[in-house]
Amino acid sequence: MNASDIMTIGAITVRPDSTVAHAARVMVEHRISGLPVVDASGKLVGIVSERDLLRRKELGTAGPSWLDFSLDTDGLAHQYAREFGRKVEDVMSRNVVSVEPGAHVGEIVELMETHQIKRIPVVRDGDIVGIVSRANLLSALARLMGEASQPVVSDLTIRKSILDEIAGKEWAPGNSIDIRVRDGVITLNGTVEEEHIRDAIRVTAENAPGAVRVWDNMRVTKLTAIGGSAGS
Repeated sequence: MNASDIMTIGAITVRPDSTVAHAARVMVEHRISGLPVVDASGKLVGIVSERDLLRRKELGTAGPSWLDFSLDTDGLAHQYAREFGRKVEDVMSRNVVSVEPGAHVGEIVELMETHQIKRIPVVRDGDIVGIVSRANLLSALARLMGEASQPVVSDLTIRKSILDEIAGKEWAPGNSIDIRVRDGVITLNGTVEEEHIRDAIRVTAENAPGAVRVWDNMRVTKLTAIGGSAGS
């Protein structure tokens, strides 16, 4: 699945000489967290987001912070312009993260996580053709999960698929669990050492082709020590 499959076609944009007030009003009216900034020819030159508007004199949030101690003279001047500037070009981020329409969703998610951003412009030859936001990804996930149909699979095949998936995993519990399947209903019995191992086994069972329901009766044996050791 690529950016072109899930993106919102087109994008609401602002110009560098637009006012900060206008950009903020557009974001509020359209319930979006950021706006691509384009020049007179429509080329992407920056992006302005909610994050860029957190520290403003109008909000009473401008002024020195502990982050400013790491800034040099040029950095402090830039920060002042961002806090008091009235044009989008004063506050926008110029190093824009963007992708092409053929970018895989895996690449998009990686970029969102790495740069801690919520939306990525989709560009072709410098022109914006769409936007991929976290909401687009969630919509695609809901659609795909809703479209998934459960195949008719024998109980033996379901049990084998669970065992095969678990086998070889570092967290595999060995012979400490018992997996029973009847009419697609999976029952998990036995003991595991960690709660997360229990979760991983349950998720494996829920994702098994043909699974109808999972009853988790597994017990966690590892106990968390309370208080200090004797004599402390």
